[in-house]
Amino acid sequence: MPSSFNHSFAFNDFRFDIEKRVLWRGEQVVALPPKATEVLSVLLTEPGSLIERQEILERVWADTYVEEGNLNHAISSLRRALGADLIQTVPKRGYRFSGEVSRIQSPPDEVLFFEKRSVSTSTIDQFVEFENLPVSEKAIRLRSIRIRATAGVAASLVFAAAVGFYFFRSSPVPAAGRPVGLKSIAVLPLKSFAPTVEEGELSMRITDALITKLGEFGELVVRPTNAVLPFAGKADDVVEIGRKLSVDSVLDGRVQQEGGRLRITLQLLSVADGTQLWAEQFDGRVGETLALQDLIAERLGKDLALVSSNATAVQPKPNNDSYEAYLKGRFLWNQRKKETYYKALEYFERSVQLDPSFALGYAGIADTYHLLHQRNAISTMDAFEKAEAAARKAYELDPNLAEANTSMGDVSHIRYAEWHEAEGFYHRAIGINPNLAEPYARLGMLYNGWGRFDEARSVLSKAVELDPTSINNAIYLGANYYFSKQFDKAVDQFERILEFSPGTERAHFFLTRIYELEGKYDKAVEHALKEREISRPQTVGALRQSYGSHDIRKFWNKQVALLEEESKELFATEHHIASRYVLLGEHERAIEYVEKNLKNLGSMRIYGQVDPMFEKLRNHEKFIAAMSKTAPPPV
Repeated sequence: MPSSFNHSFAFNDFRFDIEKRVLWRGEQVVALPPKATEVLSVLLTEPGSLIERQEILERVWADTYVEEGNLNHAISSLRRALGADLIQTVPKRGYRFSGEVSRIQSPPDEVLFFEKRSVSTSTIDQFVEFENLPVSEKAIRLRSIRIRATAGVAASLVFAAAVGFYFFRSSPVPAAGRPVGLKSIAVLPLKSFAPTVEEGELSMRITDALITKLGEFGELVVRPTNAVLPFAGKADDVVEIGRKLSVDSVLDGRVQQEGGRLRITLQLLSVADGTQLWAEQFDGRVGETLALQDLIAERLGKDLALVSSNATAVQPKPNNDSYEAYLKGRFLWNQRKKETYYKALEYFERSVQLDPSFALGYAGIADTYHLLHQRNAISTMDAFEKAEAAARKAYELDPNLAEANTSMGDVSHIRYAEWHEAEGFYHRAIGINPNLAEPYARLGMLYNGWGRFDEARSVLSKAVELDPTSINNAIYLGANYYFSKQFDKAVDQFERILEFSPGTERAHFFLTRIYELEGKYDKAVEHALKEREISRPQTVGALRQSYGSHDIRKFWNKQVALLEEESKELFATEHHIASRYVLLGEHERAIEYVEKNLKNLGSMRIYGQVDPMFEKLRNHEKFIAAMSKTAPPPV
């Protein structure tokens, strides 16, 4: 439970709120790197005393291996913010805070979230007089005001409101245009002062909203939500996270919720040297994320001289409750798990129920049905019909929405095999929002199936650049190497994916096929079993036993038997069965399953012409006849 008082330390013209971890200089928030803030809190608890380096490391970086250079960096940040003379170095031992420090207390609800209101001239005069007082004297005045307020003196309440606004109003670090070299940014998951599941979800919703809004600045590459999601709740150094995400800057911040009110404190840090480029504080209300994200993006864009690529577009504002439901849906959608897709779908559907004109909500519905189809969780026709209806509605409502164009591209590509039409939609989405990785990834897979491998590699590399943490984008690039028969590069790519994410079954799937085509059956079986351990662990024992005598044909036949049984509850498994029959040399049976897959609008329509697994069928008359109905146009 939080303390009933906010404990603050006052020194020189600074005030440090120990509970909220906020440093003030007069009316201005001084944004510090998180670890520098923690070091300051340690030093201020024992002002004038020597604090050993090891003790600071243990208290600030508990249970984390860290080099002393991290402490040096934090001390340097503090000296830049406070002045070099306040923190003394005791050679080979540690540090001492040398300034005069006084401790003050104030009930948090009396200084947080005062509403702005008009005040009389006499009150303003009192406010100006109050502004010139030392911090310690301000604390005495505040206590006096509280006593008078308890007695019901209305004028004192007005003055207290003015004082509260003085302490906590937004004050940006002055900016002189966009910093040189600022081309990319990662918005890190906002931290909470009182972390709970509810606050964590709220923080991620606001983070996702900021990422979406900042993506409108065409000059700035913004990492997508699923790229920063792995760092939620982590105590990693934010600058180091920026390096991992390959960006020039990181937007780091905290969100505080009290009752129905929100306070967000943000700072933009350079990844190159950790210097602060911008800082600001914003107040809003829970449930009004839309207005808050617009305010933050507008201020950041103005202070850093950024121009929105949608500046001239006239787009209707969605219902705020609808937008909140959409953000919850995207938060769950970004978990990339089958079970969370269904919950995400509920929120997307709620978003359009609340606002039937909300195009983003329909795009979310379309995306989710396509992904459920990819996971074999829903029938092809059911998924396609619902995805198409939602995508067309999104496009009808807002043809200038990048997500709607991407969804329409998927409909053209995956359902109708309209290659040129799909290409046009993806290009249009990229033109609308060049920071959105998804249309690059989808265009790359379109080119893969089309046999345009060099173009595919180019746009897929761009998708990886925009979202370097996306497993999907990395898999798509590996698929490019597989389809173009660059097996050595494909193996390297999929092995790197497994180092980063060992539970990626698609990586095992592709490695299995590569080793089968190369005749390296022990390795092929190894990865086939690992894929099964992830998706269907109960079948691993039987499969392993079938290869006990290293009889690969027995292993493939056992796979066919399992897939036949599983096809009763899973969808679109025919192409897997067909590939087993190709390996077994039973080409007529293989083509039988190819035809079934084509009839069910399966993946053979898209990738059958380029998949090396089906190379031996390319000259077969039945295969040529079947594939000619959906073959991509000549390159």
